[in-house]
Parts: sequence; C-alpha cells; structure tokens
Amino acid sequence: MRIEILTRNMDKKPALLTFLAEQPGLCTRGNEILVDGLQMTVGQSYIYITTRQWEWGEKIVPRLFSIVPHTYSSSYFEPVTDQKILVTAIARPLPEIMERLTLLEHLDLEAEELAGQFQVQWQSRDVAVSCPVSLMVQGGIATAKIKFTTHFRDAEHHCRQLLNKISLAEVLRVFTPEVTTPREEPLVGVLTISTRKVVTPECCAEFLNHFQGQTLYLEEQDALRAFFDPAGHLTFRQSAQKIEAELYLEKPELLTEKLHQQLTAMLGFTDLTLHRTIDKISLEPHALIKNLGFTKDHRFHLFTRPGTFLASYNIKERQMSLAASVNLAEEGAVDRVVQLYRAMESFTNRVLEMSRQ
Repeated sequence: MRIEILTRNMDKKPALLTFLAEQPGLCTRGNEILVDGLQMTVGQSYIYITTRQWEWGEKIVPRLFSIVPHTYSSSYFEPVTDQKILVTAIARPLPEIMERLTLLEHLDLEAEELAGQFQVQWQSRDVAVSCPVSLMVQGGIATAKIKFTTHFRDAEHHCRQLLNKISLAEVLRVFTPEVTTPREEPLVGVLTISTRKVVTPECCAEFLNHFQGQTLYLEEQDALRAFFDPAGHLTFRQSAQKIEAELYLEKPELLTEKLHQQLTAMLGFTDLTLHRTIDKISLEPHALIKNLGFTKDHRFHLFTRPGTFLASYNIKERQMSLAASVNLAEEGAVDRVVQLYRAMESFTNRVLEMSRQ
C-alpha cells in the first residue's frame, strides 16, 4: 500500500511538525521530515506526505481539517480541508467492491478491470463530511483518488466531534484487504466548558481593554480572541450590528474567580455548559441498566441516566453524550463547575472500563 496526501494549507505546518516531533525515529533532511514509516516534504506552498502504513493516514487525515465560521452565519461553524489523497493498494475481489459502488463506470471481469465511484459520510447532528472516492482496479491493484466535502453547519463542539469520527481506514476497507484491524476503540471527545451570548460593543471593548493575556485578530474568522491558555479562549465576532461572545474551555482550572466575575458582571453571562461525546462505544442494555445506572428511555434506541449531569446513550449509533449546565449566579458556581468536570471524567473512565469487559 502507498498513501500520498497533498495539502496547500500551510497553516497546518506547525501542528504537523509538533505531532511528528513526538513520534519515534524523527529525523530531518533539508525540507523533508522523516519518522518511522512516514515522510513529509514541506515546499513553499504545499505539504506532501507519503506512507505505506494506513495507520499513519488514520492519524494525519483528521489533523488536516480546520473548523471555521460558516460563510453566511458566523454563529455556526463547519470543518474544511483542501487535502487530496491518492492510494495504491492490493484490491479486494471485484464482486466485493461492486457492492459498495454508487456508480459503476467500467467492468471487465475477465480482465479484472473496474472503474467506479463510492462515498463514505460521517455526521454529527447537523454538520457532515462526505468522502467521495474515484476508484480504478486493474490486475489486482486498486488506485483511489480521495477528497472531502462539507455539508451544512453546526456549533463548534459538534464540528470537533465530527472530526473524531473521520476515518481513512473506513474508506480503505471498501476496496483493499490490507486494512485488517477495525477501528473499534471508543473515541473520547474533549470535555468542554462553553457558553455564548450577544454582548454590547461597550462590554466587548471593556473586557478586551482590561484583559491581561494575549489577544489576537483571527483574519479568516474575522474575530477577536482572548487566550487564557492553549486550551481556553473567549472569542468575539460581529454579525449584523451584534457582537457574539463565545467562551470555550477544556480545563476547569481556567475558570478562576476573577474570570467568573468578568463573565458575569462585565459581559452578562448567565450559565455554562459542560459537554462530552464518546463515539464508537459498544455497551449492552444489561450493562447500561445494572452497572451504569441508566434507564430505558421511551425513544427506542435511547438509554438515559439522570443525576448531577445527564448521560444518554444511543445503542444504534453507539454514541454516548454527557451534558450539564451551571448557573453562574448561584453561590459556589466555580467550585460547581470543577466538581461536575471531575464527576464526568470519573464516569467516562467507568464507561470505558465497562466497554472493555
């Protein structure tokens, strides 16, 4: 198998270099970066990656996506990527491939030739990514041209959950037996603390004028972002005479008493939402009910667990969602956020342990 990935999005260079720096066998040679099983060439206006291991493709492809505000609605986001992928691999038997094709353009069973198209899609609520593939098979060798397209839009955290679902291996399995290990490990999304609110221009200006950390203007998003930490920020976007403020935190420690005071008194925030999604997790009804405290919901595929936070599990989609809300006006709101965060982390560990049994 040979996988070739090309992108002209040079903004991805720092993230890729940081990721590869953590891998074994790293060495550099001019504009080439090599690790065990992968080579990346960085040009003036492109990044070209080659590997013979599908596992590398599985790791690299999601990292070449960005989440940007939707063109016609800055309150919503969409994942985008310009990457193009060319894969050459041993082909499955033609009848197995034909079952998955949406368009058969050429078929000659005697000569073992096939040409056609198929598509794989991933979705998180209202946002989706499709992967249309053009495939040719000749002499037992498959050549596939792969790209990605985005459909619809949704909140930023749903876009992040969608990126966790994207799997190059799922695409490759359609036409080659070289991808033998299924991607069955649960995909644990980031536990986020977030909220959004329309604020006045005066409130926005007052916050930024008194903010002590780093503030940047994001040209692509037309937004001002105040950074508390690489894992936390407050973003201001203007839309039709309104300014929307969106808080995003990945660590509860970032919500200090000082920040709490600024959010409530200066910007008028009233509540925070904690949220996490776990995808591709398999749990049986008896384990959900007897061991994890879930009850059967009236909706056929859904199991829910009320308590300090709400947990729901869709047994058909194999997806679990954890959610909680904190009123910022209540006494001890900051401590409440930390307690909920720790409780949700602990419950996640229980769920993952249960899924391995």
